[in-house]
Amino acid sequence: MVRRAAPATGFRLPAERSSFVGRRAELGRVRGLLAESRLVTLVGPGGVGKTRLALRAADELRRSFPDGIALADLTAVADPALATAQVAAAFDVRDSTGRWLPASLADVLGERRVLLVLDNCEHLRDACAVLLEALTPACPGLSVLATSRTPLDLPGEALFAVPPLPVGAGSEAVALLGQRARAAAPDLALTPADDDTLAELCRRLDGIPLAIELAAVRLRTLTPAELLDRLDDRFGLLRRSGPAGPDRHRTLRATMEWSADLLGGRERLLWARAAVFAGGFDLAAAEAVCADEGLPEEDLLDAIGGLVDASLLTVVRNGTGSRFGMLETVRAFGRELLEAPGQAEPVRRRHRDWCARLVADAAAQFLGPGQVAAFDRLAAVHAELAPALEHCLRTPGEEATGLATVADGWLYWAARGHLGEGRRWLDLLLRAVPAPCPERARGLVVAGYLALVATDPEGAVPLLEEGLRTARELDLPAVAALATQYLGQAALFRGDLPAADRLLRAAAAGHEAAGAPAAAFCWADVGVVALLAGDLGSADAAFGAGLAGVDDPWTRSHALWGQGLVRLAAGDPVAAARLEEQALRLMREVDDRSGVALCVAALGWTAAARGDAETAARLAGAADAVWRSVPARLPEPLAAPEDHWTRVARRALGEREWGARYAEGSALDRAAAVALALGEGPATGAPLLPSSGPLTRRQREVADLVAQGLTDRQIAARLVISPRTAESHVEQILTRLGFRSRAQIAAWAAAQG
Repeated sequence: MVRRAAPATGFRLPAERSSFVGRRAELGRVRGLLAESRLVTLVGPGGVGKTRLALRAADELRRSFPDGIALADLTAVADPALATAQVAAAFDVRDSTGRWLPASLADVLGERRVLLVLDNCEHLRDACAVLLEALTPACPGLSVLATSRTPLDLPGEALFAVPPLPVGAGSEAVALLGQRARAAAPDLALTPADDDTLAELCRRLDGIPLAIELAAVRLRTLTPAELLDRLDDRFGLLRRSGPAGPDRHRTLRATMEWSADLLGGRERLLWARAAVFAGGFDLAAAEAVCADEGLPEEDLLDAIGGLVDASLLTVVRNGTGSRFGMLETVRAFGRELLEAPGQAEPVRRRHRDWCARLVADAAAQFLGPGQVAAFDRLAAVHAELAPALEHCLRTPGEEATGLATVADGWLYWAARGHLGEGRRWLDLLLRAVPAPCPERARGLVVAGYLALVATDPEGAVPLLEEGLRTARELDLPAVAALATQYLGQAALFRGDLPAADRLLRAAAAGHEAAGAPAAAFCWADVGVVALLAGDLGSADAAFGAGLAGVDDPWTRSHALWGQGLVRLAAGDPVAAARLEEQALRLMREVDDRSGVALCVAALGWTAAARGDAETAARLAGAADAVWRSVPARLPEPLAAPEDHWTRVARRALGEREWGARYAEGSALDRAAAVALALGEGPATGAPLLPSSGPLTRRQREVADLVAQGLTDRQIAARLVISPRTAESHVEQILTRLGFRSRAQIAAWAAAQG
């Protein structure tokens, strides 16, 4: 399911790691363009400062975007198919349904007033264009501030060419050079006598901030005059005949060449090898990927220190240690260095092996108490998976290794919202490994599982059946049990409860015979089948069997949720509430967002059963808010208890009071909804929606006009919109408020004053 926490609420811009110098005129221009256009693209060469300018402008525009600002950095995204997922992640929207992700993202954003900073688009222009063409018409409150070396060429795009910093005595470029030089060398004493030399340095660097920052670090060891002399020689060499191109690009490249020439051999070698990482890396990763006889592990830390000192590596320290990263232009040049004869292939192979080990080690914890930590470890290196798998696809003989890695990540793809990406890799690698083998058997079963998660049982069954046949042919009992389990889930999707029960019980027996912990989830699903069939005794026994053999919080949470529904159906809402609260805490820990919605809804039902109709109404609204944020809806088999307990609470409160309490719950974000359900008091999260409560501002206008008795056509005329748009607004209001009639909307609007 596509999931999201509070995507548009809050400000997720990274803290500036160094002071911002100058650019007041440019900031004013960007603010003005965003006031006139919903898409503004900052264009310019690498290193000119597009990203810093965009982030500072976004920070200064916080008040103009009350529903939030999100940053989507596309630097590490090489595959255009993954661009939308990166943008969705910026809004905390997850791809876990297989539905077209831009549509889900548009549903979640709605009419909220948000700013998306879309950074480093040039290599993904077409993908960004498709995404923005889908989002901007559907999300009238969305504005986009993009950075790219080239325009996106979209209708309504306003371009701003980011210029280099002004040069000359007293200029912004000189101020930046002096500031960065003093930061690199605190004891550095620059005098007025250096002013002309510093100004000339900045002129020869064309005022490009990245070039200036790379040059500044050399003032640790060289005087300004010595630096200028060395730079002058290097630039003269690079201005000989060669490929045509903008001077700024050649100048920046010259700075990179010059920085490389000033490094020692081991630092230069590490620069090339570390550029294989798509994102950041830690010391252990560098040891696994970059070290060999040419760069021994014992020299690695000193080499990293040298690159940090040269401002070619950045350092981020957190609670788990230090991580290192490269600016985009630095990485791009390092990859050119990596192409030296005989060097690239071994490094890429070690990178692939490192990724494969990480995924396999994490997979061993997927069904144990370390489940959440395993997901977190993979999430931290997610950007590395695509290049590693791409290497497997394009390297003859490596395809099966890639398929095994994707299959190892089976639960991660679904749990952390990368469903479409996982399915795509499986499709590509299954085609590349057509012959029966253990890797293909596992890949088929995982592909079937992900299809089920995407609510595509028709696509899942052929994959699972082939996986089962292959597993039996190759005598892979654990794989066969997994295939049987998911065939049972497919039967459950179809509503064939007898077949589902038979297959799931057979799978549980197969897992137990193989000593696999997956039997617990089979029993949880057996419990769901029995619950839907009305066999409460069998359901309770099955959920109990699942809990008896489970260590991982995901499985345990679902078994507890099921047991809670059994207790509710048996007439014990107090015990049911206790079980649902336990399940909800676990689902919050795992970040199972659909599971959170299921538990909040169930706790609303238990409140209705206890006679607490006000809490039931609030939790009904809160559950619907969480479902909207996914976006998804309550599964159809649960519609009967939902309707029953809703009617009970509505009758107790009356329509007007129900609507008011429902609206209170519906205005909560997911964290606040969980806090309400668990009785934890006010949550720290901001409301998911603006001050108009569960409705957008435009929807509140429409609701007020409905309360005045206007028809859709009259509302359209009053608001200068089409009748179809007015009708659509009314339909959305009914859905958001959980109502069935315009009269209920009118009563709710009147209660709001």
